Amino acid sequence: MFCVECGREGPTIDGLCAEDFRKRHPIVRPPEAIDASVCADCGRIEMGKGWARVDLEIAIPSLLRERIPVDPRASRVTFTHTSRAEDPRNLDVAAKVAAQIEGLDLVESFRVRLRLKAGLCPTCTRRHSKYYEGILQVRTETKDLGPEDRDRLVGFVEAAVARRSAKGEEVFISKIEDVRGGTDLYLSSNTAARSIARELADAFYGSVGSSPKLYGQKNGKDLYRVTYLVRLRGPSSGGRGHGTK
Repeated sequence: MFCVECGREGPTIDGLCAEDFRKRHPIVRPPEAIDASVCADCGRIEMGKGWARVDLEIAIPSLLRERIPVDPRASRVTFTHTSRAEDPRNLDVAAKVAAQIEGLDLVESFRVRLRLKAGLCPTCTRRHSKYYEGILQVRTETKDLGPEDRDRLVGFVEAAVARRSAKGEEVFISKIEDVRGGTDLYLSSNTAARSIARELADAFYGSVGSSPKLYGQKNGKDLYRVTYLVRLRGPSSGGRGHGTK
């Protein structure tokens, strides 16, 4: 086989060698600029499958694949790049795309500006709106919480939330409210609130009771906010024990 354009012998696509085919049919048709939303609070980047906690340089190949049209016949498409910051919100990206079309290997270079737009991911949007699903009501059986006990118990819950967040759970404390007889902690996840209530009761010799309240529906399913009353026998005693749950 030979190329009908230049006469070069070898594999062809539609009668054209790889170089002449690419001239007539670019692998990609990049726009002048593409956009990426970055959460102003946590730095997550909005990707095709959701918001990801990933370094921007690692995210760029995926952003290129998601936002730049590729010849539908292309397979084994990969992007590589180098980038240069023009200013805090714009990057000049020099990229290469490699692909196969009808078994022929093709490589093409292009440039595109990546514009970073400030936004808020769903988790941080919920945090700003003080969203919550579960309430931990921390009380003692014998006395009101003193400042030291209060700080110790709140610190316990904060550490439990931090551990879950570090593992990728979407959980945070929306509000901490000191009330007569104890402290209320509002958590974004009912599952986490239930689990932490049990941990708190185990650690400080207490018991857990719960009271659900319907607050809405989603996709035909009832949504509940649950209040967990954690009644502790003696937070000042320290140590870990087992309470009645």
